[in-house]
Amino acid sequence: MKKIALFVEGQTEQFFVSKLLQEIAGQKNISVTLYQLRGGSKSPKQQIPVSNSLYSSQSPIATHAVLIYDCGNDEKVKSDILEEGPSLKAQGYSRILGIRDLFPLLRTELTRLERGLKFIPPHYQPLPLPHDIIVAVMEIEAWFLAECHHYSCIDANLSPSLITSRLGFNPDVEDMTLRRHPSQDLDDIYHLVGKAYKKEKKQVQRTVECLDYAEIYLNPKLTQLTELIKQIDAFMGV
Repeated sequence: MKKIALFVEGQTEQFFVSKLLQEIAGQKNISVTLYQLRGGSKSPKQQIPVSNSLYSSQSPIATHAVLIYDCGNDEKVKSDILEEGPSLKAQGYSRILGIRDLFPLLRTELTRLERGLKFIPPHYQPLPLPHDIIVAVMEIEAWFLAECHHYSCIDANLSPSLITSRLGFNPDVEDMTLRRHPSQDLDDIYHLVGKAYKKEKKQVQRTVECLDYAEIYLNPKLTQLTELIKQIDAFMGV
């Protein structure tokens, strides 16, 4: 069985990546296990199981296994990867992938951040497993903004034309990675029809379940999302 571990900064990323993997692979072909990683440095590190029937999947005939860690914040994605690497290798994992946001840094700081993410302190070398970290500029919600099919699922009256007329930008044609605060944009959009988007379990699940994963897979608009899909395809052997 092929195994990959993903380290993401929070619940939103954890739910989205799990759903994307299951949609690409098919639920019968993949097992997904979710954990929160908490503590470290000043307190013992804990791995807390996340029980969620929508995003955890244990198939007896799975050919691929995925472990997704919610690290709690963006700064911990890299450090948790480095710390957990040896244990994951011992458990038979062959690759690690990290996903984090750039926000609240400025887009002009992306290059500096990416250089920092690639630097491995000497005491962690050599790395036990190959890894990559994808920066979902500015927030992962930029990917949600760009997937315009999901708006009518949120509300039948919500459309790119309404968004353009009321908020002054068009998520269907503009580059959503240029938006400064995508999660706030998503909240503003949903408010047009009397709804909201907050990084809370029910609202995150609503959006994640409304996304059109066939559209995301076949026509990814954003470079970072394309890279994530490429990594998943490589893991699945597509």
